[in-house]
Amino acid sequence: MRMRLAWLPLLFGGALLALGPARAHAEPSIWRRASHPQARAEARLLRGLERLIDAEEQTEADPEFSNHFARAGVAMLDLARLPAPEDPRLAVAMAHVLVSARVRRGPEAERLLEHALPALAEGRLLAWAWLELARARTERGAREGARAAFDRVLELEIDTDRRAVARYGRAQAETALGELDRAARDFEAAASATGDELLRLRARYGLAVTLERRGDLPGALALVEQSLAARLPLSHYAAEDPLELPGGFDPPYELHYVKALAALARARKAEETPERRTAYAAAVTEWEAYVDAAPSGAPWVGHARSLAERAKTELRKLPAQKRRSR
Repeated sequence: MRMRLAWLPLLFGGALLALGPARAHAEPSIWRRASHPQARAEARLLRGLERLIDAEEQTEADPEFSNHFARAGVAMLDLARLPAPEDPRLAVAMAHVLVSARVRRGPEAERLLEHALPALAEGRLLAWAWLELARARTERGAREGARAAFDRVLELEIDTDRRAVARYGRAQAETALGELDRAARDFEAAASATGDELLRLRARYGLAVTLERRGDLPGALALVEQSLAARLPLSHYAAEDPLELPGGFDPPYELHYVKALAALARARKAEETPERRTAYAAAVTEWEAYVDAAPSGAPWVGHARSLAERAKTELRKLPAQKRRSR
């Protein structure tokens, strides 16, 4: 199973069926319905969410279309109007669609997961639950909590690709916390271990950002140049360039920083002045967009301003454009 474009975890999705006291599609017994009146409603809701999660996975090459299924799952939850579910599998599925739909209901997902986690035995479903909790905390900007949840995923998970997903997420949390050495190690480990080309390229871009922020701009640009040369297969993805696909970077405005480094790499490599001018101008635009999107107290805003000024200086050094004669 491939890693989803936006972020992740349908690598874990089969856990709903693989684990638990009964298969998710099984109708609750008469004794269970007597002791737990909403058992049948929960079973129906879980079946419906499983179908939507499967459809979400099948349309992973188009993240926006895939998101429609997650939003349909949220609508299903709201129509069901069930109290807190007794079945922890249902709680994990509910949390997944609440986070994946990107409708700012992460705190609700967190509450569902925190209630469900003690009821889950160690295994794939528990690892998926911790991953969903990490995603919900990431969405809220709770980077310390997100990193702790990613730590738990890595303690529980043995699959190489799923571990790479968790390492990538933890690296982004560490970057936001300013722990660049740890972030670099996790980005590098994620890129080395995964079999998914999109995750590999995004991890390499993340590593390039940490290298630049640690003062190694030449190393960062060399890594970016290698990444720019790589192309995703259009047979699976909606675009060849991973920077054209939505999602994948946390916080979202970090994408501007990555694109600015990519533009700078193109400028350094360009042989013709017009191409170099276009690339430097793009770098300026992206760093200024980063400054505009980031909170005023974000740690790398001043750094981005400085890089934008350096790119403007390089632009001024270029020969003036010749005006075309009429």
